[in-house]
Amino acid sequence: MFCPECKSEFIEGIIKCPECNVELIDELPEEPAAVFVAYKEALATYNPADIAFLKSVLDSEGIQYFFKGEHFMYVRPLADPARLMIRIDQFEEATQILKDIKLSFMGINLGNQNMDH
Repeated sequence: MFCPECKSEFIEGIIKCPECNVELIDELPEEPAAVFVAYKEALATYNPADIAFLKSVLDSEGIQYFFKGEHFMYVRPLADPARLMIRIDQFEEATQILKDIKLSFMGINLGNQNMDH
């Protein structure tokens, strides 16, 4: 017998989970398989203001992204830029949104060389 909430297993005869206070079930449902999502680098920047601006633009458009190395740049500024990684199935849409954006003098646009590949 299993608790559907905490997934604990109990011996026969127990019908209710003492922790969750719910009735037990015979078997737990199968967990959904993990889904792999690929990301592609669009650009890089050393400037936290660029990052904040890009986040607001991408969030407003529903683009899934993350900045690789964003927190490292606060520890060692100018050692490595933060790299904007965009979900591969949204990459074309995102690059169209970002194509006319001018980053600060600290920005490095890597997207032009990656967009065609």
